[in-house]
Amino acid sequence: MCYVSENLSCRRLSDCECNDVESLWLLCRYPRMPRHVSHILIGIIYFPPDGDGAFTVAHIINCLDKITQKYSNVGIILCGDFNKLNDRAIINYPLKQVVKLATRRNNILDKIYTNIAEWYDIPVILPPIAASDHNVVLMCTVISQCGNRKLSCDSFTYIYSRSNDPNGKALLAHALSIQNWIPLYKMDDCSVMLDYFYCVVYNLLDYYLPVRITMRHPTEKPWVNERFRRLIRQRQYAWQDHDMNKYRTLRNLVQRTARNLRNKYYGRCVKSLQNAGPRKWWHAVKRITGKSQQGPTVINLATDGDIQKLVNEINEFFYSVSCDLPSLDSSGMPDIDDASLDMFIIEPYQVESKLAKLCPNKACGPDEIPNWFWRDYSVWLAEPLCAIFNCSIRHGIVPSIWKQANVVPVPKSNPPTSINKDLRPISLTPTVSKILESFVGQWILDDIADKIDGRQYGALRGRSTTHELVDILHHWHKALENNSSVRVVFIDYAKAFDHVDHSIVIHKLIALGVSPVLVRWIGSFLCHRQQRVKLSEYVSEWLTLKGGMPQGSYLGPLVFLVLINDLTAGCLLHKFMDDTTLTEIIPSGENSKMSAMVHDVVMWSVKNQMNINWGKTKEMLIGTNTTGSIDDILCKGNNTIERVNTFKLLGVHIDSNLKWASHVDSICAKASSRLFFLKMLKRCSISINDLLYFYTSAIRPILEYACPAWHTSLTKDQSRQIEHIQKRALRIIFNSNCIDYKNFCQVHHITPLTDRRYELCKLFFNNMLQENSCLHYLLPPPRQDICYKLRHTVKFEPPTAKSVRFQNSFIVYALNNYQSDK
Repeated sequence: MCYVSENLSCRRLSDCECNDVESLWLLCRYPRMPRHVSHILIGIIYFPPDGDGAFTVAHIINCLDKITQKYSNVGIILCGDFNKLNDRAIINYPLKQVVKLATRRNNILDKIYTNIAEWYDIPVILPPIAASDHNVVLMCTVISQCGNRKLSCDSFTYIYSRSNDPNGKALLAHALSIQNWIPLYKMDDCSVMLDYFYCVVYNLLDYYLPVRITMRHPTEKPWVNERFRRLIRQRQYAWQDHDMNKYRTLRNLVQRTARNLRNKYYGRCVKSLQNAGPRKWWHAVKRITGKSQQGPTVINLATDGDIQKLVNEINEFFYSVSCDLPSLDSSGMPDIDDASLDMFIIEPYQVESKLAKLCPNKACGPDEIPNWFWRDYSVWLAEPLCAIFNCSIRHGIVPSIWKQANVVPVPKSNPPTSINKDLRPISLTPTVSKILESFVGQWILDDIADKIDGRQYGALRGRSTTHELVDILHHWHKALENNSSVRVVFIDYAKAFDHVDHSIVIHKLIALGVSPVLVRWIGSFLCHRQQRVKLSEYVSEWLTLKGGMPQGSYLGPLVFLVLINDLTAGCLLHKFMDDTTLTEIIPSGENSKMSAMVHDVVMWSVKNQMNINWGKTKEMLIGTNTTGSIDDILCKGNNTIERVNTFKLLGVHIDSNLKWASHVDSICAKASSRLFFLKMLKRCSISINDLLYFYTSAIRPILEYACPAWHTSLTKDQSRQIEHIQKRALRIIFNSNCIDYKNFCQVHHITPLTDRRYELCKLFFNNMLQENSCLHYLLPPPRQDICYKLRHTVKFEPPTAKSVRFQNSFIVYALNNYQSDK
């Protein structure tokens, strides 16, 4: 039952009701709705204690899908008596359950799920009415001090951008083509050369393509133009003057204009994305649907409203992370042989090739020169830049402006609550400095490629998170098959990239045999680096760092690999950059030695100025050891390592029983939340082919990430759970609640997810068969008894397994199923 005010426009959605589920669906609309919400959907549900939970949840999800397909900007309020209904799918829709106190005895049976929780105060629990044994749940809208509903902010954003005038670009190209760079070539100091180069570039840019300022409301749609804003103002004036005839005329005109502008804008966006990659599609869709215009959530940390003060505090904190480290000691730099300088020369065509491949949409650094400028004019800029690069390498000096970075504080959680814990510094360095870093980084990698730890899977060609997961899981499965137990410790380093001792890095580069020319250049690159925090239009002061590596630079990951390369612990140790996993295999009847292994890691970390985050370092026990002792608690000083049953390793949730229920639930929840964007695009009259492309590029990869690590061990129910996401997507795309799934897949050339994962796993295994694969060592020795020709020759002997778990592990399953599958 639902009572509705007679002043509220409301209609009952009878076609969503079902005889087998007690539900009521209402679609309401206020006289004046917020800009980003069109309707309010109210669903009232009663789920009896002995009801069919799966059927009820399916009914709710289908009704929500059906309604949101037609009204994509709908606010949802789902309430009622849900008893013990499993609401995982409802939460993953995504909706938020806002009732936090018991409504019947000690249980929360009466719940409210909504996607507009910010509009309402926390629900209040009141005494029952009459003879009911359920408490009353009261949820009221947020009311501001002036009595108006607090729905949006009326502040404006000022956007600074360079002119995009085609005539100006043509004139700029002509000016660069006739520019005389001979004075630059006669200089012998790379810093002076760079100052001269930037002076010429800035003058030409400001003359032909000056900076312009535009004003935009934070919630304004990207297709809004000045004519549409004028119509909105006229409509609002008519409302204030109580001229209802004029108001209705303008209201209808605004709606028609909005529809036309929206369709034209979406058509242009989709047309430009026909041949684009998944990354561009995903960013474009968020821009089209308005989800990229949320504004920086970090500003919410400014409790007193002083954003400039907040920016300075963030910068001070990022600086304080490395202020305890000593400055780089330049006395330990190796001597340079002049003959070795000839080995490191950059040619103009190499610089032009890298400039031409730059992504124009990436943010620029402190020099504020956009990437499209370097790309579009690479033909004329390559030679002077090449001269500066070679001068920098020859003298071992990096210009100061190339060692500056605008730091963007990226929240680790949404919304962030603490500067110390919830912010990650991402450094935006000058684009051309990254080009030079790429040359130096490749030279260093050539020197140390054969000396890098074989179980380091981060930032190296031919290695990925999937490779590390398959490697780790194979060792765990193999240990359990041999009746051993597995003890795992997941080490987390606090501010790993921001707490790097530069002197230690230089010593390790020398020890690895890196050329003295490159070591000297790296020393200049690391010392006296400067940073400032930039948040919207607010900028902090420059601070000079004593340590750390800029996250976002080309050399950052490579230098960190050098730092952590010699980390060992006397046991199986896998690394993906700073994510370190210790694995101890404990044979039946033996005791654990993990405490000593953790001690070795701690000693290495202290020696190398690395700080372990004990709060995020976890331990997991896999298997059982009936006679051995693994009940000891790992402690270091006052720090105790927590023992967990589930851990998220490199984006994959791993349970201590090596089953995949947690991971399947997680990826289904994430993919389900992205179906919202699919509905938004459907409402924008995007073609079916484009909707399919968006699904396959932005949603389906979530359901297939690192699938070789877990696909072969899925249960049938888990496989169906993942497949259900694709079924929901097809229902949205084809605007039908009843589709023949297999027929749709065949007609539209969509492969079921189970078959796709099978093919992806098979392809991954075929790559493992190559001798240069980092996982080739996991395969058994090839057979020597093949002396006759068969239609399908099996190179490796198919292994046998005593347990179903080991039989379904990736390596064993692949050797038994993929070798002869042609």
